[in-house]
Amino acid sequence: GMMTGHPGIFAGGDMVPSGRTATVAVGHGARGAREIDAWLREAVVPEPAARREATFGDLNTWYYSDADRTVRPHLDLSRRVSTFDEIKGGLDASTALFEARRCLSCGNCFECDNCYGVCPDNAVIKLEPGERYAIDLDYCKGCGICVAECPCGAIEMVPEET
Repeated sequence: GMMTGHPGIFAGGDMVPSGRTATVAVGHGARGAREIDAWLREAVVPEPAARREATFGDLNTWYYSDADRTVRPHLDLSRRVSTFDEIKGGLDASTALFEARRCLSCGNCFECDNCYGVCPDNAVIKLEPGERYAIDLDYCKGCGICVAECPCGAIEMVPEET
């Protein structure tokens, strides 16, 4: 969990042994929020189900447009030694949005509606925004078109339990 050895004190991001990326820190923040909420309510946080890792082969890269990385501004060498200004500049709102569009959402559904649109059996049910989709197994024939057309590899076919 994210709680330290002291009850009610939680840590994440750079404060715990883990990856040192913004993505890891954001994940720690989300997990920490759930654990803090549960701790305050004196409830138990269920462990999320393990998810398979989406590989490059699971992606349909044709769905995405090519976009080069945004070049961040750098301070001139002469100003680096004479000021305390940041050497590497950040992104403004428009360039940050452009950079975010480069994300392939590997393994994470972003509700593009491809599966919903391509299902020949109308077995994909569109849920409320943020809730993604459900599969009506009474109609699904297991053709796998939804899996093949998912741009981010978020759908996995598993054998039906008997």
